[in-house]
Amino acid sequence: MELRESYRTKEESRKSKTRTISWDSESNLLESLPEEISYEALLNDQFGVFTVSRMSNFTTSNDNPDHIYMDFEIDRRDPVKNWGENTVTHGGRVEIRKNNDGKSLSISLSHTAPETIDFGNKISTSLIKHFKSEGHIKQSENVKVIRYADFTNELRVQFLNDLTQNMSHSILRFVDTRDIHFSPDHDVSNPPSNIAWMKDKIEDMKMKGKGLHSTFFISDKSIHPYIQLFGLQCDYELLGDNYSGTCRILFEFSDKDESTSGELTLNLSMLKLAANEEGLTKSVISKLIMESLEENKMEAYEKYRAKAPING
Repeated sequence: MELRESYRTKEESRKSKTRTISWDSESNLLESLPEEISYEALLNDQFGVFTVSRMSNFTTSNDNPDHIYMDFEIDRRDPVKNWGENTVTHGGRVEIRKNNDGKSLSISLSHTAPETIDFGNKISTSLIKHFKSEGHIKQSENVKVIRYADFTNELRVQFLNDLTQNMSHSILRFVDTRDIHFSPDHDVSNPPSNIAWMKDKIEDMKMKGKGLHSTFFISDKSIHPYIQLFGLQCDYELLGDNYSGTCRILFEFSDKDESTSGELTLNLSMLKLAANEEGLTKSVISKLIMESLEENKMEAYEKYRAKAPING
């Protein structure tokens, strides 16, 4: 009987989550890394389903010691599938950048599957623990995460509307809103008459079309306190120096039903290039797009987040 190697498929659609934390050191990131990290121990898979199949060391981006990243791949073995189709490979990246003020870090986690975001989280947590032990981050500091529960219904609509349309710091120009994901808030009584019909009929709704940002769900502020907005997907024009094209990005609170884990996720769901004089790969341009959204995202978060905890 001829032995066959396991067939490995790879999920390429990447999603991105970004967190921030204060930095209290003059040291650069590269020299602040621990000498060794036991990545296999972090994976901690007692059933042998997951294995780290590829792992790079942390590398500087554009020779900047305050902007570092590492890539990894995880194989997931599914013994119930046919031989030859029982292993799927998922990729991820952990990227850390000291912000321009030198007083905070942005930690970006790119992932393609639950196991890659989980592993990226573990690497990030391990590094922050090390930075704290070395005095680079104060022990009292916590990671700042943009969560669904950080906003009232009204402020969440304003946050997503501003985030998706205000591209002042980005290489993108807003074109259109194509998808809206929302539901009525069944815990809020006495909705306006124009949406009262939804209360007992709609649990969850996704609308697809054109110009959805101009519909009354977004433009009519009087209904915002009664609407739970989960996500928007928008089209953009790409305005790079030596490349151009269009893209579509989904801004969505993942795990929205869990107030402790409903974290904002950005998913570049489509990218079409019209010109590319430098011959950059799509993965590089995708990375540039996501990076260009970071300043807008944190500005909008500080502007619209509720200043007091939200119950429920």
